[in-house]
Amino acid sequence: MFASKLVRVAAISAVLASAAALMPAQAQTIEMVMSPPAVETNRYWNTPGDFALGPSMQGLVGHDPVTGAYDNSGLAESWSHNDDFTEWTFKLKPEAEFHFGWGPVTAADVVHSLALHTGPDTTLNGISQLEGAVAEAIDEHTVKFTLPAPQVDFLFVHGGRGSLVIYSKAQFDKEGLEGYDAKPAGTANLQYVERNIGQGLTFEKVEGHWSGQDAQFDRLELKFVAEPATTLAQLLSKEADIVILPRELQGDALDAGFEAIPSTNASNQTTMLFNGTFLLPGYDGLDKTLPWLDIRIREAINRSIDRQAVIDVLYDGRAEILPVFGMDPRHEGYVPELAERFEAAYGYDLEKARALMAEAGYPENFSNPVIPILSSTLAGNPEFPAMAELMQVFLDEAGFQTEIVEMDWASLGGLRSAREAKMFHPMRNLPVKPSAVGIRNYYSATGGPRNNYEDEVIEGLMEKYMVSIDLEERNELAGGIFTRVFEQYAVAPLASISAEVIVNPETVREWTFPGTTSVGVSHFGSIVPAN
Repeated sequence: MFASKLVRVAAISAVLASAAALMPAQAQTIEMVMSPPAVETNRYWNTPGDFALGPSMQGLVGHDPVTGAYDNSGLAESWSHNDDFTEWTFKLKPEAEFHFGWGPVTAADVVHSLALHTGPDTTLNGISQLEGAVAEAIDEHTVKFTLPAPQVDFLFVHGGRGSLVIYSKAQFDKEGLEGYDAKPAGTANLQYVERNIGQGLTFEKVEGHWSGQDAQFDRLELKFVAEPATTLAQLLSKEADIVILPRELQGDALDAGFEAIPSTNASNQTTMLFNGTFLLPGYDGLDKTLPWLDIRIREAINRSIDRQAVIDVLYDGRAEILPVFGMDPRHEGYVPELAERFEAAYGYDLEKARALMAEAGYPENFSNPVIPILSSTLAGNPEFPAMAELMQVFLDEAGFQTEIVEMDWASLGGLRSAREAKMFHPMRNLPVKPSAVGIRNYYSATGGPRNNYEDEVIEGLMEKYMVSIDLEERNELAGGIFTRVFEQYAVAPLASISAEVIVNPETVREWTFPGTTSVGVSHFGSIVPAN
């Protein structure tokens, strides 16, 4: 009797196993919540660079997920340059294909994409690296860029935080820009499904991807949520598998058993910008009512900021004080002495701040002494509103008159482009850019109109730096610029941090990303589910 029961159980088990094998596997979806991008569009060139189509679109150059170094995991298998760095040639991978049957990636697609990204409607930060560049299709899988001036760091514009992603020319020729708006063909191992404005984006796995590396899950849903508290609630209720949270809220998630995954490299520098400090002789657009045009006020504001409190409150202590915004030991121009001088020159000192204010005659000598502090949200930096509130607390305590100005990031970008962003506002350098890129973006007229600081000394150094191809000379010139920035209190540098996501370990086992994009995260196809 016992034996016959065993036989029946075995038979039933075999039937159930056979039935299970015939049933389709349940689709595995990863849900990720993040701050809304500044602009919701499928046209990368109409964004400031915080591009939510990262899971499906690629540039020519990739990044090693651990080191962040440039590698050939993008659309180019190799590249080379001439002796003076004015010509760069890329060999495309012949096996690379666009989604939805739009054919192989060719040099014509690269030429087409460059024209889109450098057109009159571009709003990309850092687009100056591509201005004047000419792309030529040498053959179907070879494209050459000819540049108006040497660019030692030209790979940056093609990597994870660059200014050029590759669109299908065949799709454009048949469907126009409307085709990109409806269903843009990318090349990554996740492909576009749909966009719901104000809500998010959905992507799905590409079966048998041309790279040979398929995603390990079926669908990725990016959900846009502006309120960090709502994001935390969705994680705690397990409605989301991955979230980007301000660090002051991460403790609640970690205490509840969720886990933090940081980028493998320091990826982000944060600062407050004194926008509108255009001090070049003869510039007739200068707003002379801005209090921070006086270097004593800029130093006083810097002396008013308790940076360790910023790090403890905003980043849960997991960050380092930043001596110069844009300067990084991995890139040229790093001056270690500036880090050593930082406490003496920038350290929190209310007595010194008030003495500087009195010396400058603040507020009596200023027609408009109010310091407008911008509060805004930016994808990848959910702590920006809290940063603005902290700045107001610090400056008010020192004796400054302040006001909080609430504005979306896209509107700020428009004001910066018009040179009308007359505010003290948060900014980030995410990822940490090559020195030449950071200097152009923030401290030189060559990066205008969205730079925030200009002076005659930096312009003189920059004129030489932009054309130099001697690595030792470039290092010296960049170091001279960073020293000038430091000594002029051109900005209020805050912190150097890694990018972090919080995951539900029941659904996400690991994710390795180097922190080389505008939102910190990348390599979406390498997310490893827990089961």
